[in-house]
Amino acid sequence: MENTLYSISFPEDGNIGFAVGENGIILKSLDDGETWQVLNSPTQNHLYGVNFPLDQYFGLAIGAKGTIIKTENGGKNWKLVPIETQLDLLALHFPQSELIGFAVGEDGLILQTGESGEIWEILHQGTGIKLYSVNFPIDGLTGYAAGEHGAILKTTNGGEHWFSQTENLDGEYRFNLRSIGFPFDDSTGYAVGDRAVIYKTTDGGETWKLLTEAFKPYSLNGIYFGLDGHSAILVGDGGRIFRADESFYSIIPIESNVEDDLYSVYCDAESNRAWVAGAHGTILRTTDGGFTWSKVKLNI
Repeated sequence: MENTLYSISFPEDGNIGFAVGENGIILKSLDDGETWQVLNSPTQNHLYGVNFPLDQYFGLAIGAKGTIIKTENGGKNWKLVPIETQLDLLALHFPQSELIGFAVGEDGLILQTGESGEIWEILHQGTGIKLYSVNFPIDGLTGYAAGEHGAILKTTNGGEHWFSQTENLDGEYRFNLRSIGFPFDDSTGYAVGDRAVIYKTTDGGETWKLLTEAFKPYSLNGIYFGLDGHSAILVGDGGRIFRADESFYSIIPIESNVEDDLYSVYCDAESNRAWVAGAHGTILRTTDGGFTWSKVKLNI
């Protein structure tokens, strides 16, 4: 399969998973990511994000040209959700609830739903900057979004107002930030992006310390915490995978045995399993905490 996969998610116990990507493709696994089947999709637009917030049944995916699709039966049927924008939607997050969700995309667009994905309201727009990632760490009040030119936005009132933290970044360079995550609370978080930059905050974004010692000619595209309850997996261009400890004092490269760009990673907080998705239909899985990875053969 040649379709690039941009997002992967394993709700609940990690046995059932979903991946989405180019030309509206939707994949589902019933066996811990070992095999995958293609689901019927209501769109041919690229899908950039997928989220099943509580269980394997209720989920949404977002993508190009304002595409939002929704399922309530585990992907057996999907329906298009109409919204008032044609801008690309690039990331999706539901903080601890199937009711309240957020999506971000082109032109600084931030959308919110309080109706289980049926109705979406535009909260923020017009900056001309793409937002690639959104994360509400512990509830629906405090959240962060990250994107082009080092953009980091924060809200403390559920998205009603957003303020910039870009000026709080270490150093003079402002590279694109591809993924942002706050693993344990809404104060300590990480942002990763182009030139392999990694930023860390311990004060809710008042300061962002640059952890990268030397800029690299590749991008880090995804970050996810949860392995053994502490460690993180980072993925990037050229098949790059890194494993970081809780404080990011140790960041070690891991052999992936692929050279495809990797865009998304999902870790099961209750086990040592994780899954990665990327270009040319690449799906990787680990069962030992991210130290070894195997490529899934897609019989599609």
